[in-house]
Amino acid sequence: MMGCCSTACGIGGFFSRFSRRYRRRYERRGLEPTQKQLVEGLNLIGLKGRTLIEIGCGVGYLHQHLLLAGASSAVGIDLSPAMLEEAQALAARQGLSARTRYVQGDFRDIASGLEQADVTLLDKVICCYPDAYGLLVATLQHTKEVCGFTLPRDRAVTRLGARVAAFVFRVLGSTYRPFVHDPHAIDAQMRAAGFRKVSEAQTVIWLTRIYRRSGEDALLG
Repeated sequence: MMGCCSTACGIGGFFSRFSRRYRRRYERRGLEPTQKQLVEGLNLIGLKGRTLIEIGCGVGYLHQHLLLAGASSAVGIDLSPAMLEEAQALAARQGLSARTRYVQGDFRDIASGLEQADVTLLDKVICCYPDAYGLLVATLQHTKEVCGFTLPRDRAVTRLGARVAAFVFRVLGSTYRPFVHDPHAIDAQMRAAGFRKVSEAQTVIWLTRIYRRSGEDALLG
């Protein structure tokens, strides 16, 4: 069995408890607001025939929605086995089993065994990692052209919320901690890696961005 650091184990253990709730919520309400923003941004670029990697895929409904909208195949990665069980069941019900593959583990640990995809997605994932820079380095190494993600807006209210949540998780004995990373530093990292921002949207809490590889390396039309 693959070992994991306390942060990764805490993430997997915490979210495993809510796998059925996430699936039921999607069945009642559909995509979350940030996911709708990601879909809108990706639709501006075009997804027909494109391959996907979703890091922290949960029960899978975001990449499965994109498959139904024209993407060709998807790899879903998550720390929680319960989340992936729900994702596989949901894919089967939608006739997507042959176009999906699910891998359990910390993306940074298993990335070397994965091929690149046209599009990589991280919906509410960056905030789960203390090392956002390292996570994005590994992500962009597996991104042929487009990377889309959501992260908390760097505001006093979100920083306070993260501190309160960290205290609650500590009291409950969980090693999971949320993080509010600097969006400007992340933008600088993306630009330094050769990506340009093509879409941005926000909610009260979340910031949604789509980046596309610049210059001659761009692969999508």
